[in-house]
Amino acid sequence: MASSRTHTSGGRAAVVALAAATGLMLTGCGEDEPAAEGSAENVLGDVAEDEAPEEEPEIPFDEIPGDELVEPAFDGLYDDEFLADIDSYLERPVVLSGEVADLLTDGVFAMTAADDPGIAPILVVTSDAVPEIADGVPVTVTGTLEDALEMGAVEQMPDFELDDPLFEQYAGAPFVFAETVEVSPAAG
Repeated sequence: MASSRTHTSGGRAAVVALAAATGLMLTGCGEDEPAAEGSAENVLGDVAEDEAPEEEPEIPFDEIPGDELVEPAFDGLYDDEFLADIDSYLERPVVLSGEVADLLTDGVFAMTAADDPGIAPILVVTSDAVPEIADGVPVTVTGTLEDALEMGAVEQMPDFELDDPLFEQYAGAPFVFAETVEVSPAAG
């Protein structure tokens, strides 16, 4: 029976040793002591830090690309002053006020200065017909001042069929590709 007591005592000693080791390990899990380098805690912490997405810096609303309002390069009357600086407005947004000089098609008209019909007209091309405009009606157009009218390029746009004789005088000249055309209140 001595062997069984030894075995039982040895088993108790093993259980006590295991409990002590477990106790030591559990005290190592507390926040008071840093984890040993290379321990499971450090490795898991490193993995968690690597997998955590980096916080993106907050961008103020007024600096979000694509959400800003674009100021027009010119906002005023189609007149001699505009024509004097026309090259500085090319390929840029403009707002022009003038008078319809000649309605060429449903989506294309020539505009001139309301107070000086002697000023050479500029062509205005819209993607939609503007039913309330007619010759002599004051309008305000908002769009991009394009460098030169190329009839082939405009004709490739949907719903455009340009009759060459009507547009020959405007070929190669700057024109406005209008996003909006509004009849001015004076037309009332």
